[in-house]
Amino acid sequence: MIVGHAWPLHGIPDPPSIAGIAIFHLGVYVFFSVSGYLIAQSWMRSTSPRAFLARRAARIFPALIVVVVISIALIGPLATDLPVREYFSSPTTWGYLQNLTLAATYELPGVFEGHWRPVVNGSLWTLGPEFVCYLLLLALALIAARVAPGRSAPVTIVALTVVALALVSMSLAPGWLSGGARPVAEAMVFFMIGAVVALAGRAPVVSLGAPVAIIFWLIGYAVAPDTPIVWAWLFLPVVVIGLGRLSTPVLRRAGRFGDISYGMYLWGFPVQQLVIAWAPGLSVAGSLSVALGVTMLLAFLSWHLVERPSLRAVRQWSSSVEAARPRAVGPSVGSP
Repeated sequence: MIVGHAWPLHGIPDPPSIAGIAIFHLGVYVFFSVSGYLIAQSWMRSTSPRAFLARRAARIFPALIVVVVISIALIGPLATDLPVREYFSSPTTWGYLQNLTLAATYELPGVFEGHWRPVVNGSLWTLGPEFVCYLLLLALALIAARVAPGRSAPVTIVALTVVALALVSMSLAPGWLSGGARPVAEAMVFFMIGAVVALAGRAPVVSLGAPVAIIFWLIGYAVAPDTPIVWAWLFLPVVVIGLGRLSTPVLRRAGRFGDISYGMYLWGFPVQQLVIAWAPGLSVAGSLSVALGVTMLLAFLSWHLVERPSLRAVRQWSSSVEAARPRAVGPSVGSP
């Protein structure tokens, strides 16, 4: 998404696209596809709903708290056009804390006012829908486990498919969704598809079919270019999950340094805005290069200082709690 945001943040119209999807939207769709796949796997490994929710909260909130607090306390004072006292006395400054409730808030007073997009962190809008997807997956899986013991995985897959089709219908029907509701619904469809792939246990098949999916995706778009989102729904999750399962020596070596994906997501947008503010003469490529380097460093620190310790603490807590009581029924959804 850092690459995709470079063009709109520099005020350049018509950013690059793939099969009719602007690359910053494509980044969101990739994020939700992978998330659906991984979160469904996390549910299948969980010992209880409480453990599942604790891990999801530990993954999202500690690093989010850090980036929101630093945005208010450091980035804001450095980038605002207002006197520091006026900045901190503004209700808008403290309203930015709403991001901790996953209600996206984008502005800090006087910050990035002269930019093409006077937004501190435009990536945060996806966290609310993402967490809703977690809760929806959990609710459907628990209901399936109650109504169809031993067959909960197929029932959950059917329920997720019904939800996805409902979202598709609302997204495509004229006048049903307005404003920011349509992008949210479109993104959530990708989560549902990724979760279905995980629950169905068809990831190996998806890996084999990824190259074919790319070809059909491009052919479909060439035949019917007016509906690029439909072709993306049909083929992008297969491509992303299939290619993501392929292990290469480069990726294995990179993985030794930690999982910096969430940190890149959280820090990319504000870092790009700061680079544009402090080095406005840089080209898109130059600005992007600097932003990527700085963001990778911050993401590395976020993983090792915030995210990994939080996840480790939750795992230890979950293990101690679950050891003291019988295994819950819920995660039997993972059984085919």
